[in-house]
Amino acid sequence: MTFPQFLLRLALGARRPVISGEHRLAGLRANLTIRRDKHGVPTIEAENEPDAFFGLGFVQGQDRGFQLEMLLRVMRGTLAELVGKDALPVDRIARRIGFRRAADAQLAVVDPDIRAALAAFVAGVNASHGFAGVKPPHECQLLKAPLSKWEPADVLGLVKLQTFLLPSNWDVELARLQILRTDGADALRALDPASIEIGNIRTGPNPVADDIAAFLRVFGRGGGSNNWVIAGSRTATGRPILANDPHLAPSVPAPWYLAHVDTPVWAVAGAALVGAPVFPIGHNGFACWGVTAGLTDNTDLVIETPSDTFPRIRETIRVADGPDEELAVVMTPRGPVVWENERECLAMRAVWLEPLPLRGFFDSPRARSFEAFRRPFAAWPSLPMNLVYADETETIAHQLVGQLPRRIRGNGAIPLPADESIWDGLIPFDEMPFTVNPAGGFLATANDDPTGDGRFGDDFIDAYRARIIRDELSRRTDWSVLLCGELHRNVRSMPWEEIREIVLATTDDGDAEVRLGLDLLRDWDGRVAADAPAATVFELLVSKLAVRIAKAKAPTAWKAVLGVGDDEPFSGSLFSERRVAHLVGLLRTKPDGWFEEYWTEVIRETLREVVRELRSTRGPGPAFWQWGDLRQLRLEHPIFKDHWLGRAFNVGPVPAGGDSNTVLQCAAKPGDPLAYTHNIPNLRAVFDVGNWSNSRFVLAGGQSGNPCTEQYADQFELWQSGESIPIAWTPNEAIRSAVASLRLSPQ
Repeated sequence: MTFPQFLLRLALGARRPVISGEHRLAGLRANLTIRRDKHGVPTIEAENEPDAFFGLGFVQGQDRGFQLEMLLRVMRGTLAELVGKDALPVDRIARRIGFRRAADAQLAVVDPDIRAALAAFVAGVNASHGFAGVKPPHECQLLKAPLSKWEPADVLGLVKLQTFLLPSNWDVELARLQILRTDGADALRALDPASIEIGNIRTGPNPVADDIAAFLRVFGRGGGSNNWVIAGSRTATGRPILANDPHLAPSVPAPWYLAHVDTPVWAVAGAALVGAPVFPIGHNGFACWGVTAGLTDNTDLVIETPSDTFPRIRETIRVADGPDEELAVVMTPRGPVVWENERECLAMRAVWLEPLPLRGFFDSPRARSFEAFRRPFAAWPSLPMNLVYADETETIAHQLVGQLPRRIRGNGAIPLPADESIWDGLIPFDEMPFTVNPAGGFLATANDDPTGDGRFGDDFIDAYRARIIRDELSRRTDWSVLLCGELHRNVRSMPWEEIREIVLATTDDGDAEVRLGLDLLRDWDGRVAADAPAATVFELLVSKLAVRIAKAKAPTAWKAVLGVGDDEPFSGSLFSERRVAHLVGLLRTKPDGWFEEYWTEVIRETLREVVRELRSTRGPGPAFWQWGDLRQLRLEHPIFKDHWLGRAFNVGPVPAGGDSNTVLQCAAKPGDPLAYTHNIPNLRAVFDVGNWSNSRFVLAGGQSGNPCTEQYADQFELWQSGESIPIAWTPNEAIRSAVASLRLSPQ
């Protein structure tokens, strides 16, 4: 416990949850036992399915009370009622988009068993509030607000919020429109290789949506992930192995919650997203599965002409430190308006806003074949995902999921006028790509194009991580859980491999600073390690070249190209994340028309600028330029991250290796590479198929959201060093590993 955390405990008490003893609790149907290991990971033993979902909601409520409160308020658009007028932009966007409004409509069409699971889960969350006399989380006391009561539709609303925040491509559409309207079509074509229909886009004001930018600042962006699955023919044991590390913003607590749920009919262990009763990463004792963001295009922004005929929904936003705000939510036939002025407005049309059935992961614990696992995702109008799968029959497989529109015009890459943005239903599930038992003996995804032909979108992440993983997997046939853990931490730079000879062919022309930069890069092993000064030179060289390239073609909208500045709605968009591959392509082809100087001179000038800047701002020589010292990782609290209270709630900063294109993704913004990394693997998991107790997990942080508990950040050192923990699977393991047991019975 740090000294600020000690002071927090001294002032407000520990507020630890009650995790042992025997208690009666309303809402249960039968007895429920919750055993916790030393890391706080629960094994929930239920006598029926509703109590299993109740138990999962209950432990999440105990451990992540304020995180759940934040998610709920952001989704409902009631954050300003908690933290004041600074959160009004967040509430406006949430109300305009209507996460909860859409969830209410969806709840009416989901199957009865899904509604029952949602009801049981939120009943468990609500039952955790004040259980056994425990006071609300520290943040509630500091903000003078009680915990809110959850309803079943809130879980569906939260899935919609996550779908909005994880990279779809609405923010890339905004970036493209900004570039097009300020610097022209030629600039957009030069800076974006996507095939975009732009001929009919009329000129007009630039939709710099301040509320969207504020929303993203509060909630944070991140998105990516790696997963792979290896056939038994390529492992040391002869059994498949599945590995997964999802990438999100570096938050504390992490977005993931580790648990094991056991019922008489099914069991599952792995990682649930906080606020949901399902396990996107897990195993059921027969099969295991993992996810990455699919990045397929399920959302369009539509340019509308304002009309008094559009229906309006009146919303009242309550504000803790000011008067209430009245908001008119405009609904077009395409969807809700998210930005407007007198001349035009932008409406958001999204599959996930439509009232469609949902199953997916709710059926995964029962799956006993790949077909039984994948088929429920025919009803999955939510997060697009690449699923990888393995089971005890030695089947390995991949499936792209997430329902998508069939577009009549355009490809969804840029906002189109309403009369040109036309959908013709949804793409049938049987047209979504999947692979079973490939000849090469492995499958891997890392947010790259799953088909390679752009059929499902244009806004995928540069394929470097995917290419590195596939290359490494192909090199050996003795893969193990330990080796997969090492691959999770691989910091090989493939972009450097592609431009190394080009950069090193640059002459120093007698310039000592250029010579020093070239010497460092020439001796560098190409690993973006935390202790590597050459990695810093490389990252700054790439960044400054990307800035020069953006300014060369888009002198007005270059910030939109690079996602520079927290005040931009496209900050951290996938448009900016793809600058490295674009840069590499230019350096390899050296096309005319970009600069007055030749490309070699541009490299030389930029390298001189990098070394000069490092010397003047960071230290006189390479000993002061280690990448991990200059670019660090901080796990940030959603409310207090930049407040003086952040010293009690944030974790770190610590040195961090890796960049946006290494397997260990600790992303570096192309326009601001020395800022705290904004995207990390918050969770790592490796499944040993058939020997489930040998599977391993680790969070960047810990199970608890309470900074006065040991489990707040006890896994962070393990995460940094590459170590991990098991989740008890057999009854004997759960009993032996338990340090506390709570027995609940119906009231």
